[in-house]
Amino acid sequence: MEGEQWKTIRRFGLQSMRNLGVGKNELENKLIKDLENFIEKLKGELKTNITGEINLQKYIDRIVGSTINRLLFGYAFEDEQINEFYELKNIMDNELELLSSITGRMLLSMPRLRYLPVFSKTFKLLDDNIEKVFNYINRIVYERINKMKFGENEEPKDLLDYFLKQSEEAKNANWSEEKKENFDLKNLAPFSFDLFIAGQETTAKTLGFLVLYLLLDQRVQKKLHKELDNLREEKIINGFDAYFTMTDRTKLPYLNAVINETQRSANLLPINLAHRTMSDANILNKFNLKKGTPIVPQICCIFPHPYRFEPERFLDDQGMLKRVEQLIPFGIGKRICMGESLARMEIFLFASNFFSHFEVLPVDPLNPPSSEKRRGLTVAPIQYNCRLVVRNINN
Repeated sequence: MEGEQWKTIRRFGLQSMRNLGVGKNELENKLIKDLENFIEKLKGELKTNITGEINLQKYIDRIVGSTINRLLFGYAFEDEQINEFYELKNIMDNELELLSSITGRMLLSMPRLRYLPVFSKTFKLLDDNIEKVFNYINRIVYERINKMKFGENEEPKDLLDYFLKQSEEAKNANWSEEKKENFDLKNLAPFSFDLFIAGQETTAKTLGFLVLYLLLDQRVQKKLHKELDNLREEKIINGFDAYFTMTDRTKLPYLNAVINETQRSANLLPINLAHRTMSDANILNKFNLKKGTPIVPQICCIFPHPYRFEPERFLDDQGMLKRVEQLIPFGIGKRICMGESLARMEIFLFASNFFSHFEVLPVDPLNPPSSEKRRGLTVAPIQYNCRLVVRNINN
């Protein structure tokens, strides 16, 4: 998608997300409440789990999925919807795995290959997965349409409400047919799918890597615990709630450095999304690129000692967070990730509050999990279990 259609849909998405509280206290409070429930449930499970061994990734997947689903459709994945989430997650995992295969990658760049026998099977599987997800979305859409009363002044509660309202207004608006087409209901499922998979996969995998890296580097984890404990104690003394909020972000430079180093090291998009040059360009006085040339940024090649996990590379001599322009986990330019502010909020709130309450250890210290990555359109940690220990802190 590009041109005016892309601009219209992106503008709509950004404005709707702002209206729903992304980057504001309202959404932050909901996220913190979700985290409180998540942490208490984990503590409850650990009381009956003698070894403390757990697959934390599935819990991370669910809490992140609930956040994006609440924005899209107004509800989190609780109790009766848990199976619904994992079924949806399995379909999306299968879709990403197919797209990362050789035939899937070739189909992405040359869709006409789907007519050839060797590619038709992969295309059919991809198409079947998309149809299942679209059926799930369309069921929610038409249930909502049947309940909505257009023309009333009730404020939209989620992105679905905003899209349906915009779609209804477009029918009588003095817009071009092309602009009206953007808000046709047939575009709602693809729009929702893109937001869900982008919001779920990248944030959940980043948090999975963060837990893994701190499990493997106890020095970093202990240093982080110390910073969190100091600020937590200060908050309690001054009469504030013990849970961390976004207002604490500037007071936790080491945590921010850990998050930055996780994003750098995980490098979720090792071969970044393809872009094209908007004008003639010269790179390093060696390469002349004509306007319209497809380019793929190789951001993993920028940092020295790339295989070392060193949060300190993001700190100055006084231990304060420093700006490193080479770190661009959300992209740059007009196509910078639309959900950047939401993702930053989720990652910070999870990391600060989770590690305040828990210590993460390898199940077998002599045989810790591998830091190798599962390759695909985005990379992921190799599946691992960890041992969780509830930290002895004052509530």
